Amino acid sequence: MALGHPAHACPDFPVPFVSPTANPVVPLLAPDPGFGCWPNPEFIALGRGNDGKTYLFSGNAGTYDVSVMDFQEALAGEPVVEIAPRIPVQVGPFGIQASPNRKLIAVTARERADIDFLGNTISIIDVDLARTGATNAEVARVQVGTDDPNGQTRPFTLAWTPDGREIIVANYQSNNVSIVDLSRALAHDPHAEVARIPVIRPPETDGTILPGNPKGTAITVDGQYAVVSGGPRLAPTAPPSGTVWIINLHSRAVVATVTGIGNDPYGLTILE
Repeated sequence: MALGHPAHACPDFPVPFVSPTANPVVPLLAPDPGFGCWPNPEFIALGRGNDGKTYLFSGNAGTYDVSVMDFQEALAGEPVVEIAPRIPVQVGPFGIQASPNRKLIAVTARERADIDFLGNTISIIDVDLARTGATNAEVARVQVGTDDPNGQTRPFTLAWTPDGREIIVANYQSNNVSIVDLSRALAHDPHAEVARIPVIRPPETDGTILPGNPKGTAITVDGQYAVVSGGPRLAPTAPPSGTVWIINLHSRAVVATVTGIGNDPYGLTILE
């Protein structure tokens, strides 16, 4: 993958090849002097093009964009498989997942690394537009978790409903979960976020209420429930802060809350 282009040299991060992707100009001022030299890919997703091929998408937290790679070339051992310009998103992406038909890629805009700023959107990327290098590959960008354009919600991960009609988003900073309607998002409807559900922890023994901080998302096969993990990160000696909420997607409400699930849980999956 192509190196980033921070405002300093990257002598400690050499690569044995030259990527075909141009280096984006993104000055990064993180404490690590090497940060910004690499894309810092987070989650990945596999999309399917109308040409029948599989494409690998990577959310790059270091360069605030999404890479498109030829999956078959990767399996064949090619070291350089990025095939198109990277797709910019609002800020450094984290969670990324393909739609059930694998024609669309949804990705969260979590945070920046050069300044103290958290994102508040998700992006929806068209696989075929992305693989052909189209400048309009990001077909929708939806604000989630807040009505304030400047609000910082830090969307963490997301999950598609099995029918591909909705996207569930865990907003860490705003302590809520968004439901995004795909058809409205693609139509650029400002009300594409059709529900916003608070995730609240029960009071602690001293009466305080810790933030929900939702992170992981998963959806049951029948599409009836979303399961969300969260809870704040506490000291190792503190009681387990991990929490799991179960949301009924028809009533748009939390129907169960499970506490004591370790400390600061991230991803989760459902075994059925």
